[in-house]
Amino acid sequence: MKIEDLKDKKIAVWGLGTEGQHIIRYIETHGITKQIILLNDTLIEKPDCCKAYDLYTGEQISQALDMVEVIIRSPGVSIYKDELVAAKQKGIVITSVTDLCLNEFLSRPNCRVIGISGSKGKSTSVSALAYILQKMGYKVGLGGNIGKPMIELLDGEYDYVVEEFSSYQASDLTASPQIAMFTNLFYVHSDWHHGHENYCKDKIHLIAHQKSGDVYFANLRNPQLVQYTEPYTKNRRWYNDEKLFHAEDSVLYDADKKLLDIADLKLSGKHNMDNLAGVFSILDYLGLDIYKAAEIMKSFEPLPHRLQKVAVKNGVTFINDSISTAPEAAIGAIKSFEGNLVLISGGQDNQQDYHDYAQTVEDFNKVKMVITLFQTGPKIAAELRKTVKRYDVEVVETDSLEKAVFMAYEKLKQLGGGTVLFTPTSPSFGFYKNFMERGNHFIKIVEAL
Repeated sequence: MKIEDLKDKKIAVWGLGTEGQHIIRYIETHGITKQIILLNDTLIEKPDCCKAYDLYTGEQISQALDMVEVIIRSPGVSIYKDELVAAKQKGIVITSVTDLCLNEFLSRPNCRVIGISGSKGKSTSVSALAYILQKMGYKVGLGGNIGKPMIELLDGEYDYVVEEFSSYQASDLTASPQIAMFTNLFYVHSDWHHGHENYCKDKIHLIAHQKSGDVYFANLRNPQLVQYTEPYTKNRRWYNDEKLFHAEDSVLYDADKKLLDIADLKLSGKHNMDNLAGVFSILDYLGLDIYKAAEIMKSFEPLPHRLQKVAVKNGVTFINDSISTAPEAAIGAIKSFEGNLVLISGGQDNQQDYHDYAQTVEDFNKVKMVITLFQTGPKIAAELRKTVKRYDVEVVETDSLEKAVFMAYEKLKQLGGGTVLFTPTSPSFGFYKNFMERGNHFIKIVEAL
């Protein structure tokens, strides 16, 4: 379904966040329909763009669904909600802003959509790919958490739309990008997905509707990607195979030819070289000069809150990795730094397993202290105390980020310097609005030291 197919339909917009407000404005501006109702799980004050429409919340939602032909759900509204399942059984069309926009772009003959997904690394990957394509002279629309919402790109003309897809967005797509890439799949248990199995399948659904001649690239080093892409082998191509684009010891190779060394980049984190192996696989598939792309990549500025260097004070470097919402992200970050290391971890409990995180602390002597806080703090600390046998690593629990930063700073000053790595390993919700607010709080604390 494209947006033009909404013409004169009776529509319910479920969720009044950024996407919900954008689609309402677009419908109004383009005169698509006047038959709109609003749905939201809880009672809220209607945003200014929604004042003219009736709002149904809570138990009212089920009754309101009998009034509509199409439901446009926001990403936060799970496809597994009972009301949506019942609506689908009644023949009501369920769609999303992402699906509407994707279908629109796919209908444009001179525009190709490149979709990137994964548990971690997708934001940096789409940003790097879009940056290189733009520097090569192409008109590029960048969409997702780090670009514009896809709907804001609709009125532009592009050679490529490079879009970041979350599992929430990919879960019920009715079309797929012509070109896609998966960075990795990590363990995530989310109420939204009703379990890890659904989470993985919802991620991979990004390529469920690819056609003959379409292609997607998957990270061969990630076992779960190997497993969950198995139903879609026809269009699958690998990266991080030694015969293809792959990363080894912070160096990106094209088979046996060296392309990039992380020392030449502004990016931190060896795991970013794994992601770049996928990015360069796409560039090569497009027939572009990968050596020119490698030179362009050297001027790419990393995104904030992703292994972001905040400051150096008295020989102590502070790294903001607030985007880290899984233990696997922290494991990759730990491996990216040399010298003494103090970790600050903790956030909202997402039923994640911290054994491998603790084992990494045990295996790397450079980790001298781990400070835990927030909801997952006690859980992380308990796993560390059970797994880590080294006498030279301290495990400390605290109740505020301010205390954690101060303790980390004092520890490293005593050791003659090192790196404070703020890598939460957990979502921010319940303590901050999002990972950006969390990261900005860390930066503010560091600046005040």
